[in-house]
This record gives sequence, structure tokens and C-alpha cells, in this order.
Amino acid sequence: MKKQIFSIKKLAEILDGKLINIAKDNNIHSITNNSRHSEKNSAFIAYKGSVTDSHDFINEAFDNGSILAIITNKDKLGDKPGILVKNGYRAFSKLSALFTGEPSKDLLTIGITGTNGKTTIHWILYNVLNKLNYPAIRIGSLGIFAENKIDRDGKVKTKNSGEILMTTPGALEIHKSLALAVQQGIKSCVLETSSHALDQFRVADIFYDVAIFTNLTPDHLNYHKDMEEYFSAKIKLFEQLADNRKQSESQTGGAIINTDDLYGQRLEQIAINLNLPIYTFGTNINAKIRIKSFEQSLRKSLLTLEYKDKTYIINTPFIGDYNASNVSAVFASCLSIGLNPDAVAQTLEDIPAVPGRLESVGNKDIGVFVDYAHTGIGLESVLSAVRKFVKNDLWVVFGCGGGKDHGKRPAMGKAAKDFADKIVLTNDNPKNEDPNQIIKDILKSDCKPEFIELDRSKAIAKTIKSAKKGDVIILAGKGHEDYQIIGNKTFHFSDKEEVLKII
Repeated sequence: MKKQIFSIKKLAEILDGKLINIAKDNNIHSITNNSRHSEKNSAFIAYKGSVTDSHDFINEAFDNGSILAIITNKDKLGDKPGILVKNGYRAFSKLSALFTGEPSKDLLTIGITGTNGKTTIHWILYNVLNKLNYPAIRIGSLGIFAENKIDRDGKVKTKNSGEILMTTPGALEIHKSLALAVQQGIKSCVLETSSHALDQFRVADIFYDVAIFTNLTPDHLNYHKDMEEYFSAKIKLFEQLADNRKQSESQTGGAIINTDDLYGQRLEQIAINLNLPIYTFGTNINAKIRIKSFEQSLRKSLLTLEYKDKTYIINTPFIGDYNASNVSAVFASCLSIGLNPDAVAQTLEDIPAVPGRLESVGNKDIGVFVDYAHTGIGLESVLSAVRKFVKNDLWVVFGCGGGKDHGKRPAMGKAAKDFADKIVLTNDNPKNEDPNQIIKDILKSDCKPEFIELDRSKAIAKTIKSAKKGDVIILAGKGHEDYQIIGNKTFHFSDKEEVLKII
């Protein structure tokens, strides 16, 4: 990665900021928003977050080598040199791109947003692009990874035990990873793009070529005040795509939209107004990529798609009606960038299962699946996906996270009551909330658990030992996660590992 250096006055010009206490126009060699990572000749970006105000760490940043603070609150600057800006998040995003050489402009960048399906789509797309000679880096809730291309030395990393990953990392981590990817000859990036990331400008300076919308269901309403605000955050990705396209000569890419979803139908009209190329997908007769049928068994499925009066039949390892939508989104995205539809359809038949998304870890007698479903609608989708293939009883083991939207709890309880035969309630990252109160909130749904066992390891073991041949068990909520948070302590815990200990 080529070293980028900017003078203080140049940074003020770029950020449209006001210089404060600047006696000398020094050069800035790097930036950080973490005072512990400040180094010689660096700039420290401070802003008020949801939990802490990093203006409180300005002195520590200077002690560690920073020579400039970029701030939104001048009262906390003291006599230190600084640049006053309107939005610290926005400034951090812009400088993260600049100091890494704006690497997303050198990559085919695909952003995926929506409530459900982001991780599955990003996983499938990553694998398809690699197989079709578009070597890719993937960034999302499964970590940051590029196959056989990038040293796993902390610059671009896979998920470490106990490491809690955001769906979309911070701006600087994203841009540094992309810069390293470009350096290694990688051609594309698949980026899960959350509403939080869009709202907090973490991806504001990513140059997108493709934007995918999966669906919108109630989630994160402890952050967004209502569904309209949540939807508005998602729209930002498509507005950004439109702005990016105005700066580019590329004719590929565009908006990939699920028009089976009511919000997707609204978004299609917004995309038309933004003058974006649009590839709709779904069962809707007017969808550009139409799902004609989806035949499923417990281990695989047969998806039939129609595009331009031609039919494509795809054998996949993914089950659940929502996966028809996910695979269709990938197919549509690949068409938008000019890949051959026959080659894409063939490649989609050779994709490994997504870690923690209806991942089979059972045996020939008992089906056990690990899944990340952590909302009422998500749990309903997973349970209904396997319901038709269960010979005896369908079990579900789940809990709800602490410090999150309390409305999820009875909604998940209702999904379990409506679609499972046997319910087991347990912990799922209760954090600093009383686990017993979380269980009480779930029980407001009037679901009737077989038993309640707060120790998740014991709950899984007891469920497997209680199940009989022909039963199917869904371990919901944690999926790929390999940690559990109880109180202020984070410790290693994996649903998959717990199952393998027993069977």
C-alpha cells in the first residue's frame, strides 16, 4: 500500500473544516479513531459515539504520537492543534479512503443490504466470483478473508475465537483491507452493508458497482426509531451507488432488488428515479430474474430460474424458501456485471454450505442444524424450511440477546410455538441483562418449552439425548459465532463444537 501523506491545511480543505491552534502546517502520515493506536505524525479523529465520547481521549492520543485532532467539539480540544468538522463519522470515512489510496475504485465492489440473507449472499457470491476468475475479498459477519491471497497477520483476518465481529467493520479497517487486496491482485469485493454502517458513514466512501437489497423485516428497532427510518438507512446504499456511477465510465452493475418484498417494490421505484440499471428477482411474474420453482429435500434443492425467456435449472445445497431468493440475488448480480448466465448457473451448483446458516452437523439418525436466526421472522423461516422434511419431532433450542430489541423475544417465542414441536429455552449472549428476565419475555408468547436450561452447553446436550431417530433439531441464534457473552465476560462457545462433542 503506497504511503499517503497530507498536510494539515490540505486535510482542512478536504474536510471543509476550521483550523484551530495551528502554528505549523505539518504533514500527517496516518489516521486513527483509537487513541491507543495513535503513532508519530498521526491524526486522531474524535467524535461522540453511542457509548463513549472519544474527545475524552485526545490527550492520550497526543501522548502516543498524534500531532492533530479532528473534532466536532472544540471545547474539548484545549490548546492542541485541531480541525473542527461538522460530522466526525463522515470525516473518518473520507480520510480512511484517502489515506489508503481509495482502493474500492480499483475493485468491482458489491454491497449487500437488507435484514436477512446478507451473509448467505455474500458467501455464495464470494465463491462464485473466485471460481469465475474474479478473485474476491469478502467482508462481513463471517470476518474478512481472501482465499490464498492475503497473509492472516491481523491486517486482513479471519475470525479469531472470542472476537466479536460487526456485520460491517469500521471504515479504516475496510479500506486498509481493500488496499491490501488490491496490492495482492484481487479484482472484486463482496461487502455486507448494514443499516448501522450506512447510518454511521462507515461505507460512505466505498465506490460501489452493485447494490443488492434482500428484504426488510423488523430488526434493530432499538437503534432505528421505526421501520421507515430503518428503510431510509438502506436507501442510502442505492443513492450512493447512483452517485458513484456518475463518476464512472463503467456500464456494468446496478441495483439488484427483491420485488417479492414490499419494501423492495418501493425501492424499485426509487432506483428508477435514481436512473440506476435494475435487476429485479423473485417469484413475481414481472421480475427480471424469475423464480419459477424451488424443489427441496432435507439436504439439497433444485432451483428453476427464468431470464429472458430462457430457463436455468440449478442444483444447490441450500434449502429454505428464502434461499431461493438468496441464490437468485447472486445470479442477478452476476448478470449485472456481464458474466455468462450459463457459467453462473453451473458454478452455483458447486458452492459449499454457509457456516452457521442451516449448517448440518447431525448424523444419519438425528438431523441437527446450526443457524443464525435471531428474529421472529428469521426463526419462522428456518423452522418452516425444514418442517416438511421432519419425520418425527422438530426441536428448536434458542434464547435472545441482552441489550437488544425486547420485541424480538415474544416474536421468537411465537415462531417456535407455531412451527416447532418441542422448544428448549436457553442463553444467547444475555450480556448484562438478567437471563431469567429474557426467558420471561420469550414466555409472553405463551410458548410451552420442554425445559429451560440457561447453560447453553447443557441445553444442547440434553436436547440431543432427548431426541429420537427421525427428529430434527435447530440450534438457533448463534450460527457461526464462537463466543458467549454473560455479564461483562466473553468466552469461547460454539454450538457446532458442542454438537460434535456428543455425536
